[in-house]
Amino acid sequence: MLSANQLKELAKKFNSSESVVLREYIQLIFLENLYAARGSDQIIFKGGTAVHLMYQGPRFSEDLDFTVLMELEEFEVFIDKVFKTISLSYEITFKERKTITGKRYLLTAAPEILKGNTFINLDFSFREKVTLIEKNPLITEYPMTVTAPIYYMGKDEIIAEKIRAILTREKGRDLYDFWFLLLNKGKINKDLVKEKLGYYGDKSLSIDNLLQKINDFSVKLYCDDLRPFVTYQKRELLERDFRDMKEFLTSGRLNL
Repeated sequence: MLSANQLKELAKKFNSSESVVLREYIQLIFLENLYAARGSDQIIFKGGTAVHLMYQGPRFSEDLDFTVLMELEEFEVFIDKVFKTISLSYEITFKERKTITGKRYLLTAAPEILKGNTFINLDFSFREKVTLIEKNPLITEYPMTVTAPIYYMGKDEIIAEKIRAILTREKGRDLYDFWFLLLNKGKINKDLVKEKLGYYGDKSLSIDNLLQKINDFSVKLYCDDLRPFVTYQKRELLERDFRDMKEFLTSGRLNL
């Protein structure tokens, strides 16, 4: 575990709070142990934290999201072993939470270096297949080495999931990640988007509504949602970023 001095220095380096930096360090501990386990190639890392850690997205993230390619019974045995391994080495516990679909667990860390507990939701989805899978090491500036390769969702498939998120909820972080991935050579694959929307079974969901959703998004909602997940410096620039993001996404470049 990090020392109090290391945590303080990292918070200064990343221009963020000690609690945010500690949460990311604990996320890395979990990923390190998860992907060191046999069978982890069937657990595909995705979502905002994958954008941040695997694609160098500029914002921090609070949860860890995965798609599971193994059967539920096999997964339950697998994840129980991972939890036990971590709990033997760290002051970290896991508790299953109720959820409508998939499996959700609450990771609770109680490190001595910071007052209060650190909480991370672990969400595992089973209902979807993954078309684009990448496999690479996780490079980090934290004082640790993640030796096992990480299996994570390809950029264009994350974009498809982000489009679904934009259409089904109102969180500024979805727009931010979508914008970042497109700026970094990601592409909109309409077939993947259609497939992702199909899992909801709601025929009213359509990529045709994407531009309207983006246009209707309020700057206050965008900034309020993102503020806890960006550096202190970037917080001052969120309104400018919002204008730049909207101009980029609604200027016809999306080719919808």
